Amino acid sequence: MTQPHPLIDARHVSKTFGSVRALTDVSITLAPGEVHSVIGENGAGKSTLMGILCGRIRPTQGKLLVDGTEVHFHSPQDAQAHGIAIAPQEVNLVPHLTVAENILLGAHRGRAAHIDWKSTLAEATRHLHEVDDSVDPRARVSQLSRAQQQLVQIARAAATRARVIIFDEPTATLTYRETDKLIAYIRRMTAEGRSAFYISHRLDEVRELSHRITALRDGALVGCIGPEEATRDRMVTMMAGRPTRAHVTTARTLTDRPTVLEVQGLNRDHEFRDVSFSLREGEILGISGLIGSGRTEVAKCIFGLTRPQSGRVLLDGRETRFRSPLDAIGAGLVYLPEERKAEGIFPLLSIAENTVIPSFDRFTGVLRMRNRQMLDEVGQLARQLKAKFSRLSDPISSLSGGNQQKFIIARWLMREARVLIMDEPTRGIDVNAKQEIQSVLRRLTEERGLSVVLISSEMEELFDVADRILVMHEGRVKGVKDRAEATQEGLLELAMS
Repeated sequence: MTQPHPLIDARHVSKTFGSVRALTDVSITLAPGEVHSVIGENGAGKSTLMGILCGRIRPTQGKLLVDGTEVHFHSPQDAQAHGIAIAPQEVNLVPHLTVAENILLGAHRGRAAHIDWKSTLAEATRHLHEVDDSVDPRARVSQLSRAQQQLVQIARAAATRARVIIFDEPTATLTYRETDKLIAYIRRMTAEGRSAFYISHRLDEVRELSHRITALRDGALVGCIGPEEATRDRMVTMMAGRPTRAHVTTARTLTDRPTVLEVQGLNRDHEFRDVSFSLREGEILGISGLIGSGRTEVAKCIFGLTRPQSGRVLLDGRETRFRSPLDAIGAGLVYLPEERKAEGIFPLLSIAENTVIPSFDRFTGVLRMRNRQMLDEVGQLARQLKAKFSRLSDPISSLSGGNQQKFIIARWLMREARVLIMDEPTRGIDVNAKQEIQSVLRRLTEERGLSVVLISSEMEELFDVADRILVMHEGRVKGVKDRAEATQEGLLELAMS
């Protein structure tokens, strides 16, 4: 009896971009009803490989077979014609259209001149609720959070009824509740005989969901294992070429430290109510909560991006009224947004220029910039943060996500920031880079007395690095726990109560 052909069979695929080799001789298959995960550090070639499979990128060498027949994709439309869709890592929606319109974009019900909007809304809602039922299908995409937009993008891929969906970091912005719903959807999908390629840095999630796990390193295939072999150490070793580093931080008692930041009864209509907490010198305060809990909205209000209806923010015991982020930065309080690529970096500028943007006045001479001094200071900070780069004159977009984040931190250390509010600082960053960022934060709190508010959807990250963990639900603070007494079950109960 002959074996059925793989649904997708990529053979000896290579890809170069100019002098850069992104993939080298990679072969991978996908069977009907299978979830095949692809893991690797940032820059390992995962997204390039998926770009080839979905028709967005053409390979330099190798061939691609679908149902045993060789195909040549010139565009994503060619891949879609063969039943392959992608839910990409970067959100690519039309912001001024509604959720329903985005889900069925180009596939509205009815004729072109007479769209049946009632049927379109019903069909889009059905696909959306297969993935998550918390998003309003009538809402405009521009009004949604980043996580909600990611759910809409996944629903749009699901609406194609493709035989293969490629999920590229689908849960990077999602909390545990939304992640559980997505995993349940993928399991229903594969039970129907459809298949998925799955990319994620969340290794526990990969092991739970996958039938097979393939690791890439530096653009080459390292190996393929089953979930029964996929211990966390084994996966990290395959990805990085070295065993995982021990990452154990001791609980700290900081009750004798002075309070640097205090928030008292902060309110903003429809976003959050009666939010109060304090932050001590050298402390890392983690903030947890589900999508829509108000975490990011509170951070932006403290930073001066929005204004509260009532309540007070005190810095070093003195009430502050930041009229804009410039006022906050001048006072030593900085907010690092969740959208690193869209809001955190200037991709066309160099690493050095990105780092010194708020501090250009320090390096301005009478007739020209003091470039040597600027490069020396940036280089010194880069060494302290153990950032990896080739030249400081290279564009910051050439760096991995983890190293971009290190230079963003360096930017504000150069301004001598005293309080950093960091929103999902390790989203989309591989496990080793994540540990490096966490170690950097811990070291800065101990050596510089830096105080950090760290917003994260990952419980594990908060347990790894935070001294205390604050939980929000529907715009309210539900509790604050010392890390030593906190449990994942207890925090989850607070977040859903």
